[in-house]
Amino acid sequence: MTSCKQCQKTFEVAPEDLAFYDEISPSFDGRNFAIPTPTKCFYCRFQQRLAFRNERSLYHRKCDLSGKMIISNYAPDKPYKVYEQSEWWSDKWDALSYGRDFDFNRSFTDQYKELLEAVPHSALTTRNAENSAYSNFALNQKNTYLIFGSGGAEDCLYGKYIADCKDCVDCLAVYNCELCYEGIGSERCYNCRYFMNSRNCTDCLMIDNCQSCKNCIACFGLVSKEYCILNQYVGKEQFEAFQKEYEYLTPEKLATLREKLDDLKATLPHREARIFAGENCSGDNVYNSKNCQTCFDIKECEDCKYTNFSPKNKRSYDITFSAPGDVEFCNQMCSTTSVQKCMAGFLVWFGGNIYYSEECHNCSDCFGCTGLKGKKYCILNKQYTAEEYPKMVARIIEHMQKTGEWGEFLDYKLSMFGYNETVAQEYYPLSKEQALAQGMNWYDKPVERLEGTVISQIPKDIRTVDDTILEKVLTGEVLGRQYKIIPQELTFYRRMKVPLPRRHPDIRHADRVALHNPYVLFDRSCSKCSKAIQTTYSEERAKIVYCEKCYLETVY
Repeated sequence: MTSCKQCQKTFEVAPEDLAFYDEISPSFDGRNFAIPTPTKCFYCRFQQRLAFRNERSLYHRKCDLSGKMIISNYAPDKPYKVYEQSEWWSDKWDALSYGRDFDFNRSFTDQYKELLEAVPHSALTTRNAENSAYSNFALNQKNTYLIFGSGGAEDCLYGKYIADCKDCVDCLAVYNCELCYEGIGSERCYNCRYFMNSRNCTDCLMIDNCQSCKNCIACFGLVSKEYCILNQYVGKEQFEAFQKEYEYLTPEKLATLREKLDDLKATLPHREARIFAGENCSGDNVYNSKNCQTCFDIKECEDCKYTNFSPKNKRSYDITFSAPGDVEFCNQMCSTTSVQKCMAGFLVWFGGNIYYSEECHNCSDCFGCTGLKGKKYCILNKQYTAEEYPKMVARIIEHMQKTGEWGEFLDYKLSMFGYNETVAQEYYPLSKEQALAQGMNWYDKPVERLEGTVISQIPKDIRTVDDTILEKVLTGEVLGRQYKIIPQELTFYRRMKVPLPRRHPDIRHADRVALHNPYVLFDRSCSKCSKAIQTTYSEERAKIVYCEKCYLETVY
């Protein structure tokens, strides 16, 4: 056991971890450079990677190349050059022109920070996004608005981790869903409202942990059921009468249903982990994977550990957001795709043998670079020959070993965003004082207050809302955050017969994150057989948790 240098909690470095670090340790100039064991626990390493990813803090600013107004996740007063995406990807500028020599009298981190401030950055991170100007970290999008970390979404609004979905609004971590509202951690659902942790469900309202259910209201843990209310079969006639009463939802009706469902959930067993077609896996929301430990929201991965939000990874540790391509033999990477043998990188796409770099695409054999496209044998954006490169990298790693930088992820101060702008704040919330005390960045966002309509003055039944709502600025229930309703959104609410949201989109997202189980494994005992288990359910979150065997015996 060792002590985390950030949170001081003890954590284990298992023998298989040592074998992995030895296996992926690189060689340069005929010498092997061992990757040291982590100095931080998994949760602090995860937090540090998240602190580099700003998904939803968007600003209006000028493109520093063309001068036109653009939307970016870089605030206009940040000390960085920012280009509109098509300009950044163009050949109008050359990232190698910012190259510089490595100074062995200074730390790598200080030199790399100066390079980040000199080289232009892309305003947003999207590809093939049609009519989706206000989405970020999005691939193959069409007609989306404020969608983040998503792929294959169409006609979706206010969501995060939305994959291959259509007509979904206010959702978090949903896959292959259509015509859904307020969904969390679910897949292959259709026409469902206010649902969580469910699969293959249709025409359901406020369900949790249900599979292959249809026409169910306020149910928990059901499998292949229909016409159920509060887990009781009531038949088609009685169900449709009750459904009619809840056809048009209001905040009061939702509160009543939620209270009844919460009371029901407290009396029923919860599954220790949602692992489907997983062999020798631990974590939660793991699909079709093998030999993956402490992993969350992964699909088709093998021999991985400490990985989140990633498909198709092989033999990699500490990987976060690696969609849609595969990642192999990598360590401590964030927001990457289709790379092999890389370490300590952010936004590295399609390449191999890349270390301590950001925003490098279609590159190989690069160290400490940013903004490169299709380059090889570069250090701090300076071009080297194939013979010079390994010799120089070997010297730099030796230097970083002395400064304590080798083997660590990119230092917090290299993040180009305030901690409060990033995903880290969503899962590890800190005050400004706490963040600064830990060496993190902070950004005081400008707040513009407009004359708005208090949400209590807005009708609670969508049938009584007319189109003039589109002209209003609404002041939400929490923190007075202001927002507007857009036409596509209003049409959706009318179709789904749900009330207007009464909170700002960021607050609604925070509410969903709070409902989603944390990315933490707790040691507990099965409430039925007393077997030791690891689960994302703390004692406060669920009193009754069954191991997989007991749960399946009970449910089926």
